[in-house]
Amino acid sequence: MIKLVNLLLEVQGKPKALILAGAPGAGKGHILRGLDLGGLNTFNIDDTFIDLLKQSGVSLNLKSHGPEERSAAAKAMAAASRKHKKELIPNAIANKESFILDGTSASQKNTLKLKGELEAAGYEVFMLYVYTDLERSLKQNQDRFEKSGGKDRSLQPAIVMSTWNSVTKNYEPYQQAFGNNFVSVANTGEAMTDLEQIVTKYLDPYKPQNTKPKTEKEQIRSRAKKEETNNQIQDLLNSDHLQNIIKSSVSKEEAQSQISNFLK
Repeated sequence: MIKLVNLLLEVQGKPKALILAGAPGAGKGHILRGLDLGGLNTFNIDDTFIDLLKQSGVSLNLKSHGPEERSAAAKAMAAASRKHKKELIPNAIANKESFILDGTSASQKNTLKLKGELEAAGYEVFMLYVYTDLERSLKQNQDRFEKSGGKDRSLQPAIVMSTWNSVTKNYEPYQQAFGNNFVSVANTGEAMTDLEQIVTKYLDPYKPQNTKPKTEKEQIRSRAKKEETNNQIQDLLNSDHLQNIIKSSVSKEEAQSQISNFLK
């Protein structure tokens, strides 16, 4: 069988980038595992983040971190982000290397900026968007550390919820921006739609303890931001937006077929 990476190398001057989008636990990796990607480079900020956490001696069970570990984890994530943005991806672009960017694409601004940079450099760009419901995302994250035997990370659930909100709102802008080079898959099931119940079950047990005291202004800003995010999420849970995503999505097998055709 001809490996896709060999086919890529035969297409001179037309490197390809596959950008993944989806909340933590959505199942992006599961779809990729069904493809023969050969030696195609995959850039996953989580891998770099986990390596840096291990080097710092910080537990990958981020949902239960104390203040010192939270600070160390934040520094590790910032360092991982810099390495990808300033080194790994720019080097790949400079060398016209085809690659997969395995992340959440939570930042619409950064994702579309990268898309423009890639296209300006002669790349063809495709997005695989994987949707999952909020509860599944939180449940997958909550269990990840234990299920992996301590080898994979479990993020703070508030971060997972915020990421889910951003990625879910980005669906239509990404669909429009990528056009025919866009495919989505939905991994869903029966899930809670009342945000208060979701917070009680998945966030409250892991509320950060011994946090640094905030000034009155910081507290006001924090409460306002939290309220805004919660209102946005509850609006999404009550809207037709989620059903529209599900109806617009295709099966895992169809997505794999479209990705394979793109990479040929």
